[in-house]
Amino acid sequence: MLGLAFWLRTESSQLRLFHADEGVQSYQAWRLIEEGEYRYDPGEHHGPLLYFVTKWMYPFISRANGELTDEGMRRVPMLFSMGTVFLGLLVFRKYGRADALLWGMIVAAAPLCVIYGSYYVQEALLVCFTLGFAFGIYRYWQYPSMGAAVGVGIALGLMHITKETAVLHVAAIMGAGLITVLLRSEKPSIGLSGLFRHLGVVAGIALLLHCLFFSSFFQNPKGIVDGFATFFSYAERSQGQGHEKPFFYYASLLLPQRLEGVRWSELAFLIATLLGVVGAVAKLRADGFRFFIVGSGLLMFFVYSIIPYKNPWLMLAPYCFLAFSAAIGVVEVLHYGRSLRNAPGKWGVVVCGLGLLFWLTAELRQNHDKALVRYASASRNPYLYMHTTPRYSKLLDRLESVKGLEEIAVYSPDAAWPLPWHLRGWTKVGYWTDLNSYQAGGIDVFDTRLMEGQEHLAASGGFWELHGLRPNTILALRATDERGESWVSSNAED
Repeated sequence: MLGLAFWLRTESSQLRLFHADEGVQSYQAWRLIEEGEYRYDPGEHHGPLLYFVTKWMYPFISRANGELTDEGMRRVPMLFSMGTVFLGLLVFRKYGRADALLWGMIVAAAPLCVIYGSYYVQEALLVCFTLGFAFGIYRYWQYPSMGAAVGVGIALGLMHITKETAVLHVAAIMGAGLITVLLRSEKPSIGLSGLFRHLGVVAGIALLLHCLFFSSFFQNPKGIVDGFATFFSYAERSQGQGHEKPFFYYASLLLPQRLEGVRWSELAFLIATLLGVVGAVAKLRADGFRFFIVGSGLLMFFVYSIIPYKNPWLMLAPYCFLAFSAAIGVVEVLHYGRSLRNAPGKWGVVVCGLGLLFWLTAELRQNHDKALVRYASASRNPYLYMHTTPRYSKLLDRLESVKGLEEIAVYSPDAAWPLPWHLRGWTKVGYWTDLNSYQAGGIDVFDTRLMEGQEHLAASGGFWELHGLRPNTILALRATDERGESWVSSNAED
């Protein structure tokens, strides 16, 4: 499973250009590597861990000349995505080898897991630590000890310094744990004094990690306060800020749908997940672990659904937890069929279970071909969100051909990310958020949203060319006639 997961993430990532958010995050890490200094911004960019891990991994992700590349940056989240698969297989096998193997297959191959397991954003790290936190919480409740408390504290602290949304994961996991304990009528096997002592250790470790990383190892003490103030900023941002989606948006990713003529569906996964929920509830008394993991996934899914701000990669953690429910669903149907004594009924149920397994496998295969190969960067791919279009690579080629030769002016309300990442370190590049001070230069790149009412600029002469950046965002490239002729002749020779 680890080999499959690594191969899919490595191969598919080469077919997708950098997303704007990947460019933003990579730029922050590059500045830390280049300048050796990082200051946490409570309003942007999320937690600091991704950048420090990238700095520590720099010798392994950079080229021989020290240059950072898109491919190299994506190795960082891939490492933690592989860690998620390894950790899940290691723990889930104790509760059923078949369940663990099927869970591993789903998480290794599902488009959502593959795509965002190699996206240079914080999500892959957060999911890995969230899974570790859930495992740690359950183990502590079963076998409370100082060692278990330390493990929980480390996982909690790593979640916190990765991304602010960790608080939602903690709430969902603790809620699922409380429900599990109440329904099973379990009593704690540790006294209150011992429990509070261990809670102090958990909080102390999490606070220590908070202070170390948000302060950039005490180079920026203000970051310690900012690390808590950020929750107010992100509470406001959760209302949408242009990314509002309806309650059923995440559910719609799993239901059959047609986008621009292409059919998509994870119906087999959804049915298997629902069967897994039934199985986890039915065996709650005998096995609280399955109910706890499934419940954590369901609560995370619900919490993210009620928050107006939505994008597909936020579903990575709930999906990984619910994948265990899907695995349970398939395995339980097969086990139930084998337990029946009536031969016709027995083989009927077994055939249904095998049919569901085959359907789930075929669904993963079909979605892989469409989401990771044929429509790897297309707007019709439901797993992508405002992704960079393939045409953007042509713009990069144009600009690369004049590096150091021409001054480049970029006019965009949001800097046309990921362009600043790809033009990092260039000495002849400037950025403006409006056209008030525009004067024709060597090379000009316009976000066409700024050109509304400024159409006369296109009539001022020169070579003009349109390049897609992302859905509904187009960049206009203007150059001198001479430069344009050289590009056209170069294309003709190619």
